[in-house]
Amino acid sequence: MKLISFKEIKGSKDIKIGAHCGDYIVDFSPSSLPKDMLSFIELGDKALSIANDLIVSQQHVIPVEEITLNAPIAQPGKILGVGLNYKEHLAEAKEIIEEENRNIDLQEQYPNIFNKQNSSVAGPYENIHRPNASDQLDYEGEMGFIIGKNCRHASYDDAKDCIYGFTIVNDVTVRDWQFRGPPHTMTMGKSWDTHCPFGPYIVTADEVGNPHELELKTFVNEEIRQSSNTSLMIYDSYKIVEYLSTAFTLKPGDLIASGTPAGSAVTTQNWLIPGDKVKVEIEKLGYIENSIIQEPESTKLI
Repeated sequence: MKLISFKEIKGSKDIKIGAHCGDYIVDFSPSSLPKDMLSFIELGDKALSIANDLIVSQQHVIPVEEITLNAPIAQPGKILGVGLNYKEHLAEAKEIIEEENRNIDLQEQYPNIFNKQNSSVAGPYENIHRPNASDQLDYEGEMGFIIGKNCRHASYDDAKDCIYGFTIVNDVTVRDWQFRGPPHTMTMGKSWDTHCPFGPYIVTADEVGNPHELELKTFVNEEIRQSSNTSLMIYDSYKIVEYLSTAFTLKPGDLIASGTPAGSAVTTQNWLIPGDKVKVEIEKLGYIENSIIQEPESTKLI
């Protein structure tokens, strides 16, 4: 099932949830189902069963051209990222560190975890802001996954049952701010507003099958910049859940971005500029595409 959050172009401006079914969507809002994605996920298999009945009976159908997609979850409780989780990306990071004589020790014995604030969420087709405070804006195409149940001290074998579904994330990064501090405290470089576009759906785990054999590609202005496969992750999704849940409880709706492959602009200094379009495409998960604009003056709030 491809679960979505959406708004109707005409009519109500409320954010609703439903299922994407090709050239139409099924709107869950007239049914007994919860009205927001987090509550839907928390309801588990019961919600999926009711939703499947709606899909089969084609109740509450809306053509796709009459809706716009929002981020599947407006504000996940936690957004966690994994740095340097592809061998080629780790190798290019080491090369940059050596060239710039940085005193940084890249730990390889365990996953490199960081936070993104949930205020950084953007929709799958919304604009990304190039900050007024930096011109070193970079893209990182990643497979993300959504936690489906409370999860603590999960074994590797148990971790699969903790994952509700998969999605696409662009872990947008402001590089000069990222490198202001130690390599494992990257929050200020990772959490700017609009810098976590994700979607377009949450594809439930049963529909994805093996998440560790999916093609991943990132394009900037239709030029391919990243091309890899999730089979090349150093730590797979289940290992990440096992590791994270050792320290704290993962909760329904938490978003985990599993890392980016080689090819980001950190190696070329070919930073994103206003007018660029970034597309991240992952097999079975669809694609997200976001335009870069200069940060508007309207973002100033006092």
